[in-house]
Amino acid sequence: MFMHASLFFQKAPSKILFLGFLIISIFDVRSQTLNIGLNTGITSIQPLYFGTIGGNVEFRPKHAYFSINTDPFVLFNQTYATFTEPLYLKCIIGNKFRVCPSAGGFVRTSGNYGWLLGLHFEYPINQKLFLFSKNELYTDYWKDTYPGHFGNTYTNQGKTLLFSIGVKIMWQK
Repeated sequence: MFMHASLFFQKAPSKILFLGFLIISIFDVRSQTLNIGLNTGITSIQPLYFGTIGGNVEFRPKHAYFSINTDPFVLFNQTYATFTEPLYLKCIIGNKFRVCPSAGGFVRTSGNYGWLLGLHFEYPINQKLFLFSKNELYTDYWKDTYPGHFGNTYTNQGKTLLFSIGVKIMWQK
């Protein structure tokens, strides 16, 4: 009846994408704004630094002080790349200059999963174009196996800081 945790997280990227498309179809009909954009940044996974590039999609229901966001991005260095799919809720404070705390979860193609907390800053250039900065803390969880008679596994944890800047346009209002 219940799915084993490792099986769930192996199928999590497809479930996250399905939920993202479901949210898009629901809020596209009833949303006040739909913002789409691009961003680039840098993240630190001690002692290494990784570059990132990605997009963002924001859905804000009518007269709401919150929005539902997904910002898929790729973490890369010289040897490999990892796709990350976050889904989070962002509280919008302010009109001209916005300060937006955020919280949510994510999955990575590396098998990592976890939660995120962030603080975003947004500044409208005109009615349709916004500049933004994302400052986020990702807490990754993954399974490790250590040698033993029974091949025991345990859940390991690490933290990632992400700083990125970008631009987004208001697609629908």
